[in-house]
Amino acid sequence: MTDINQHNQLSWDRQSTAGQSPWVQPVTTDAVNAARAGDWQIILTPTKSVPRSWFGDLKDKDLLCLASGGGQQAPILAAAGAVVTSFDQSPEQLRKDADVAARDNLSIRCLQGDMADLSVFDDANFDLIVHPVSNVFAADILPVWQHCARVLRPGGRLLSGFMNPDFFLFDHWEIDEGGPLEVKFQLSYSDLTHVDTAVLE
Repeated sequence: MTDINQHNQLSWDRQSTAGQSPWVQPVTTDAVNAARAGDWQIILTPTKSVPRSWFGDLKDKDLLCLASGGGQQAPILAAAGAVVTSFDQSPEQLRKDADVAARDNLSIRCLQGDMADLSVFDDANFDLIVHPVSNVFAADILPVWQHCARVLRPGGRLLSGFMNPDFFLFDHWEIDEGGPLEVKFQLSYSDLTHVDTAVLE
């Protein structure tokens, strides 16, 4: 049985080091300075910015960036006035948050851990949780939501990105190699149960 957390950590460390994925590209100093001046936006899915009204007033709010390392959301939200903790499985992704913080004189607390185990945090610890589409990497999603509910303060907000499950109907390894766009898998889907072992390796 594959250790999902170890696999995800190593995979994201490799992606982060390679620097090709859009989720591993740190924001620029210009973007941080714009956020300090009140001009900012973040994404939780690849194509659409989160409406600003969903955040409420960020000034001095305790905010958890959950499984969203990479030097993107955490620095922008810190520059916008939030008190930010970045919690991610990948040390390389966390390093990018820390590097941007050091470069642009931001305060971001960076902690490594599993999004499905937030036991390091007290109950009612955060006003807001920002959680991108990384929930697709959870071996079991229910503990993620249970921990989020526990660490949020009454009236707190959880902003999370999601993928359309239809994505998983198709064999993206075959498509990437020029194969046909045809339905191959049924939902609910998991690489561990739907993909040939050799391909998975």
